[in-house]
Amino acid sequence: VSNVTVPGNCAGNYTVVVTYEAEDDCSNVASAPLQVVIEVSDDTAPVIGTAPVAATWNCENGSYTADLNAWLASNGGAAATDDCSGVTWSHSLLTSVPGCGNTITFTYEFTATDGCGNASSASATYSVVDNTAPVVTVAPANETVECDGNGNQTELDVWLLQNGGAAATDGCGSVTWSHSLVSTTPACGGTSTAVYAFTATDECGNSATAVNASFIIIDTTDPDITVQASDVTVECDGAGNMTELNAWLAANGGAVAFDLCSGVTWTNTPGVLVAGCGGTTCRDYTFTATDGCGNASSTTATFCTEDTTAPAWTTLPADMNVSCSGNFTTQLVAWLNSYG
Repeated sequence: VSNVTVPGNCAGNYTVVVTYEAEDDCSNVASAPLQVVIEVSDDTAPVIGTAPVAATWNCENGSYTADLNAWLASNGGAAATDDCSGVTWSHSLLTSVPGCGNTITFTYEFTATDGCGNASSASATYSVVDNTAPVVTVAPANETVECDGNGNQTELDVWLLQNGGAAATDGCGSVTWSHSLVSTTPACGGTSTAVYAFTATDECGNSATAVNASFIIIDTTDPDITVQASDVTVECDGAGNMTELNAWLAANGGAVAFDLCSGVTWTNTPGVLVAGCGGTTCRDYTFTATDGCGNASSTTATFCTEDTTAPAWTTLPADMNVSCSGNFTTQLVAWLNSYG
């Protein structure tokens, strides 16, 4: 006869009262109607047909706040249905786990609730990641130093400690520099060129492409003559005093030189021979000390021969007696001309 629906406390909960009357073929009606009460309840949770999807954000792109809020507002991309009512979404933070640098991983639980409070949940992560290498803003610069003879270790250590003057930035944390020796090429004396590779690495292990720079040791300094060459004068031997001259030249005139970066090679160059009395002479010699890189210093000294020795009598003059009757004048002249 009638259907009456009585609303319940939510859209899916209600009561239907159905009233029946019985009448036979002769129109006789039962004395009292029959009522059937049907109670309908909703105790089934919504069905999440599409699970929320994990999301990532590269922290090199700046703040993740807006992106995270948009992801949460879309329920992580999740979708749910309910046969009895619409669905309301909510979310809650389960965990927050910091990572390397400024990275972090959030785990959120998304809950779909129907009109009667039945709920289904699923979780997903939102991760702030760093997969971008640092950016080298200033490349390392070559360093050139004057050779100290000991590998210039102090200057090398300072240069390496300063990463060759390089600089790098990273949007997700700090940068650590490292270096490695690529090659060493010896040059003249104690000079060399050492090539180093400098690498910038962020806190998440992302590394910029290594940049090479050279530590160059040069030698532009002349040897230091600590003792100048000394003049020497020897007694004339009538044969050029070659033994004494050669010994003096071999000793570089007594000169001494020192070079920080290599050994020293001596050469000498004679000047103009100046003749003196008899067989004596004087000659200037320039002594040059040259290091392994061709830098040179010179000193000059003179080698002289002198004659301070009187002649030696090999035959003394002999007396001569002549007759006064003779022409002694002629004989005297002849005796004098023969030095007696």
